[in-house]
Amino acid sequence: MKVTISGFYDEISFSLDEQIAALNELGEKYMCPRMIDGRNIADFTAEEFEASVKPRLDKAGIKFSSIGSPIGKVSVSDEEGYKKQLVKLAELVKIAKLMECKYIRVFSFLLPHYDDPAIYRDKVMKKMQGFLDVVKGSGIVLLHENEKGIYGNVASRCLDLYKTLNNPDLKLVYDASNFVQCGEDPVAAFDLLKDYTVYYHIKDCDRETRMEVPVGAGDGAYDYIIGELKKMNYEGFMTLEPHTAKYAVLRRPVYFIPFMPLILPKFYKAFRKIDKLLGKKPVNKVTRKDVFFVQYNNIKELIKEA
Repeated sequence: MKVTISGFYDEISFSLDEQIAALNELGEKYMCPRMIDGRNIADFTAEEFEASVKPRLDKAGIKFSSIGSPIGKVSVSDEEGYKKQLVKLAELVKIAKLMECKYIRVFSFLLPHYDDPAIYRDKVMKKMQGFLDVVKGSGIVLLHENEKGIYGNVASRCLDLYKTLNNPDLKLVYDASNFVQCGEDPVAAFDLLKDYTVYYHIKDCDRETRMEVPVGAGDGAYDYIIGELKKMNYEGFMTLEPHTAKYAVLRRPVYFIPFMPLILPKFYKAFRKIDKLLGKKPVNKVTRKDVFFVQYNNIKELIKEA
C-alpha cells in the first residue's frame, strides 16, 4: 500500500498563503483546492488561475491531488444552474490540466428531501452524462462523491451511477463519514464499492449524534477500511476533509452561552466527546489548525498501524 496524504486545507484557512504554510509545516506537497483566498475554485477562469494562483503554488512546490469542485451540487431541477456548471466544469478541466491533476470531484445533484430518488434517476443520469461530455478526451476523470442530499448519497445508487453511465472518465470517491450520516453501514458500502473507488476522503462521524469527530474515533470503520486497502495494495490519495472546524469555532459558545446545550444538544454531546479524546477542557482554546493537525496525525497513525 502506498498512500499519499492530501487535504482540504481551506478547513484551516481560506487564505492560500496560510494553506501553503500548513502544507509546509506538515511536509506535504498535495492539496485538494476548494476555497482559495475566499473564492471557490470553480469561480476562477483558467486565465485568472494561471495568473494569480498557479505561480504561488509552483513556487511552494504544491500540487493538486484532485479539484474539490462543487459541480453537481445544484438542484436536479435547476436548469440554469446546470448550464452554468457546465461552463465552470470546462474551466476546471483547463485548471486541472495546468496543474497536471487527473481528478475533479463532482456530485449527482440535490434532490427534494422527501421525494423518492427513483423519480429523478433518468434526469440525473442525463445530466451526469453532460458532465462526462465536457471532460471527454481531456484525460480528466470525474470523481463522484457520496454526499448527503444527492442522488448518489447511498452505496447502491453510487453503484447505479457508475454502472449505468459505464464511462472510464467516471470513478468513485469513498467518504465513510457521509455514509454514516446517511444511515449506511460504512463497511458494507466499502465492500460494495471498493472495486470502483480510486480516491478516499478522510473524515469520521459519530453515529449517535451524526456529528464529525476525529478520524478513528467515530463509526467510520477506518481500521477495517485501511486494513482492506492494504490487502488490495491500494496506491493513491487519502484527502483529509475532517469537517470538525465547527468544533473549533462553536465549542465555547455552545459551552458558555446560556441554554445552548439545550438548544444544540447534539453539538454539545459531540464536542464533549471530542474534548475527552483530545484531552481538552471547555476553557481551553482550540483552533481550526489544531483540529486539522490532529486529524492528520490520526490518519498517519492508522496507516502506520496497518
